[in-house]
Amino acid sequence: MSETLNKKIINQTKTEQIKIPENQLQKLNRFIEKNLQSRKNSTNYNLLYKISETTKRKIKISNRQIKKITTTSSKEQTKNITLEFFKELDQELYEKCKKIIEGKSNINLSMYKLEKNEELSITQSNKMPIHTKTPCTYSKNGETAIYIPCKGTIEDIYALVHEISHTFDLVPNDNPTRNILGEVTPYCFEAMLGKYLIKKGIATEEDTINIEKQTNISQYDDGVETFTKLELMKIKEHQEITQDNISEIQKRYELTNRQISYILRRLAKSEPNVDYKARYMIAQLIYPHYIEQYEQNPEKAIKTLKQYFEQIKANKLKDSLRILGINPNIDSIQTLIETTNKRIKKLENKRTFNKEEVEI
Repeated sequence: MSETLNKKIINQTKTEQIKIPENQLQKLNRFIEKNLQSRKNSTNYNLLYKISETTKRKIKISNRQIKKITTTSSKEQTKNITLEFFKELDQELYEKCKKIIEGKSNINLSMYKLEKNEELSITQSNKMPIHTKTPCTYSKNGETAIYIPCKGTIEDIYALVHEISHTFDLVPNDNPTRNILGEVTPYCFEAMLGKYLIKKGIATEEDTINIEKQTNISQYDDGVETFTKLELMKIKEHQEITQDNISEIQKRYELTNRQISYILRRLAKSEPNVDYKARYMIAQLIYPHYIEQYEQNPEKAIKTLKQYFEQIKANKLKDSLRILGINPNIDSIQTLIETTNKRIKKLENKRTFNKEEVEI
């Protein structure tokens, strides 16, 4: 679906709404049908829909201007700074991090410069990737590896901290709670890392603001994608998805042609369960709530986060939220959104860049 649909969409003007050929609509319907059939019983579809709908309507990102990050960091610097960051936070987390970085853990760490035309392949023996295009923590057949394609900037530090923190609540078997909350932990650590890098003079406040703004924009876009997917699934439960349905979604939620085409292309390539992308949307709601606690009492907040790991690993969704001081009900979403919007606004108001400095 994606390649043909993409070519059709590129030819649309900004003032037109997307027109999808009938054969592509049929493919879209088959894809969404597979999503419905494979939707896990453990996924609270209605809750995800409510959260993503509210997020789409109420999260406010008014400034998408991002300054390109140029502050450099070599592989060794990235490893050393990551180690020192965790050492300052907590001895136990530092020891876990140290084992991974020194190659003394059962979790393999791979850091590499990705070649432009590199073919991303899977090894024949254990089915694990050789490289990945984006940073990730990948588990298969009882093996786990962290992949960091390096840019040579301080963004590599963020990527390494992010992926190592994934291992703190990692469990060998499928865990529905982690499927939903699995990105909260890394984004909490990323926000803490920003403060550390400023404190140590490794990065400027400008750098850390731009990286966090970029994360917020990405998380918001994931939320829009999740919501659109759930909206299509909701329609498909009762009827075939039509051109009118796509046009109505595009119009109602003020999605540009670029946004809706991006969403449809992503849907064509995405995994069948709805949990996956929702994790990023939910992380955007929760990590600012945690960072407020961290700014008030760092030591207590770290202990809280470690208790949170244990509830995640025990597959206790409600207890995981309670540990962070969140009432596990739909009414809490509004409070979380207010905190999220407050942090987004704080980031947006920090600095204005000249047009020639900005990437959009």
